[in-house]
Amino acid sequence: MSDHDRCTRCGHELQILTRPVRELRWSRHWMAGVRSLFTGPLHVCVQCGAMYSSEGNLVAAGAIQTEAERRLDVYRKDMAYLRDAFGGVVVAAELVAIWLGFGTAAPDVAKAIMAAALGGAMFFPFGYFHRKARLARRDLKELRRARRSGEVLRPG
Repeated sequence: MSDHDRCTRCGHELQILTRPVRELRWSRHWMAGVRSLFTGPLHVCVQCGAMYSSEGNLVAAGAIQTEAERRLDVYRKDMAYLRDAFGGVVVAAELVAIWLGFGTAAPDVAKAIMAAALGGAMFFPFGYFHRKARLARRDLKELRRARRSGEVLRPG
């Protein structure tokens, strides 16, 4: 394996950036991605996010989202989707309870209490997944900050 196959910052194996324009779309390095379409492929380190030209020169340190950030971002999105699903159940159950209690028909207290209890019970998983999504977002911000400042250099 040559020196161009390993990251000079962390020693991790480099991968070819297959979709440079898409991967760098919302970063300040998007022009390097467009330029690479004409000059040759970019190589990236998934451990520390460094980006190298086809000649092996360091283009940008911490330019690409690392593998750990990708996994954490997927986890955060999953927790947010679950939170939103339970939040929808809470809102729907409370609306049903209000409709049953104060609707046009005679109030059915037992059904209204059951609907309100269901909404109240669904508030606990909503809170749990809200906390998980919030903590994952905080950790993701910390990982991004560390990558951009160059602190993530060793596999961990």
